[in-house]
Amino acid sequence: MNARTSEEAVPRRGLGGFTLIELLVVIAVIALLIGILLPSLGKSRSTARTIKCSSQMKAIATAVYAYSFDFKEFHHVVWDNNALRFRPLFAGRNYLIRPYTISPVSGQPEDTDAYWAALYDELLGVPIQPSFYEATAGIGSATQLPMWEVTKCPEAKYTLPAFRNNGGFAHDPYTLYSTYAFNGVTPGFDDVPSSVAKTFFEKRGNARKPRKFSQIEFLSQIAMFHDGTEVMMDGNGDTLVQLDQWSTDPLVIADRAQRLWIDQYFRHNNSCNVAWADSHVSNVSRAFAGTKKSELLAAGGAAVAGLPWYSVPSVTVDLR
Repeated sequence: MNARTSEEAVPRRGLGGFTLIELLVVIAVIALLIGILLPSLGKSRSTARTIKCSSQMKAIATAVYAYSFDFKEFHHVVWDNNALRFRPLFAGRNYLIRPYTISPVSGQPEDTDAYWAALYDELLGVPIQPSFYEATAGIGSATQLPMWEVTKCPEAKYTLPAFRNNGGFAHDPYTLYSTYAFNGVTPGFDDVPSSVAKTFFEKRGNARKPRKFSQIEFLSQIAMFHDGTEVMMDGNGDTLVQLDQWSTDPLVIADRAQRLWIDQYFRHNNSCNVAWADSHVSNVSRAFAGTKKSELLAAGGAAVAGLPWYSVPSVTVDLR
């Protein structure tokens, strides 16, 4: 046998090829790396969404302050517990709802079905035209306007049925951009004592009226707005240290979301982004809110349970 014949008799592997065993090992290593990296990537995405929400809140809080600078320190015009962004006139045509109207009888402002942040749309960069509010013109077939995303928390998945037009949906187009709950707790209403600290609203006559910014107490300790499934909190079981208002509500139960409405307050990995009255934004964990609820119940009973962050009792210092 010559040398050439001897060499040809030795089996050779193709250049650059893999055996089945090697291929399986590579696949196993890739799968292992994916398993290790996916939770980290998911956490990173969640953190990014939390930061985006916080940034949006800061922009809204800044707009609220900017509005008050132009309107004698008043942050709102009316106390408005509604959530709609627009209303359909007929199939294929929609128009915006005015943030408030003026009564032709009393000459006083009255609330509408509009979401509270609609008042600040122009300050947030939403391109508003007067014709958008007219049923004969409106916004055509559009169901959103540019920059409405600022009032849509990237983690929001649910709005309470009471604030939706179509109760069978987690979100419908009318409330998709209405995901932050404003502090509407008003001393003198809903069993909130008149003696607590001055909040965003006050009782005048038998109505809730906006209070001037300069009259609000404990600005760094009172919430302006935060993540939530309601649109205007009133302290009757809908604040971060209560959350018992809707637990037995037939609409919520029928919507198969007995707990989902609470979870959406703490939608950022079991925590809630909060914009405070001095416009800074921070994060409150579900556990911390629960601890504060227990402390307040022990200190003053059920009547005090809804007050921290919304109306700070005089006996406290910093409830954050």
